[in-house]
Amino acid sequence: MASEKLQTINRAVLIVKAKEPLRQWLHNLPDGIDMTLDEINRDCTTYLVPEYGTQDELSRIIKDSFKKIFELELESWWLKTSDWPDTSDYDLFRKWFDVEVHSLVLDLAPGHVKLEDF
Repeated sequence: MASEKLQTINRAVLIVKAKEPLRQWLHNLPDGIDMTLDEINRDCTTYLVPEYGTQDELSRIIKDSFKKIFELELESWWLKTSDWPDTSDYDLFRKWFDVEVHSLVLDLAPGHVKLEDF
C-alpha cells in the first residue's frame, strides 16, 4: 500500500487565511499594498500545533497561539509595529483571519523530519 512508507507527524495543522480587514489594512499602509483577498491567500502560512482530542482543546491551542500567529502574519507584510493593530485582541484576530484546522499530517519527503532552530 502507498501509505505503508509514509511518516505520520503527531501534529495538527492550522492554515491561516486573511479576511477583508487585513486587506483593507494593507491597502491603507503608507506604501499601500493593493491586492485582492484571493491574491493574499494564494500562499497561506501553515502552522504545526499539538494534536488535540476535543474541540475545547483545539480552542485552547488557538487561543494560546493567536498572538504569535497574528504578529507573524503582520510581520510578513509590514515590519513597522507601530502601524499594527492590537495583536493581543483575540476577537480582532478572528475578524482579520480565518483558521482552518487539519488533524492529519503525512510526510511525503524521503527520510525523517529534521527540526532546526531558526
